[in-house]
Amino acid sequence: MHVPADPADVPPELAGAAGYEDAFEMVTRVIGWYRERILEETRAAEPDTRLLARLKSERQACAADRRVLETADPERVATIAAAYEARWRKLTHRPE
Repeated sequence: MHVPADPADVPPELAGAAGYEDAFEMVTRVIGWYRERILEETRAAEPDTRLLARLKSERQACAADRRVLETADPERVATIAAAYEARWRKLTHRPE
């Protein structure tokens, strides 16, 4: 699995708090963020090919994590959900 956030970024109270649907929604939200950024960069007058490659790679890693959810045990699902919640806050610059 792709590690979406440093474990130190995942608040302990979030670990174990989310179910499959919550985790799926959070990963999907992050994938959407990457999709929007890729679209913006693609439409730029001079797209940054390195940035595009990185964004696409990150989006693919997120999609792989979302597939992992299908067979993950509840603890793993909660860990993924918490990691993606932390990643969402970081990507959108939202405090905890």
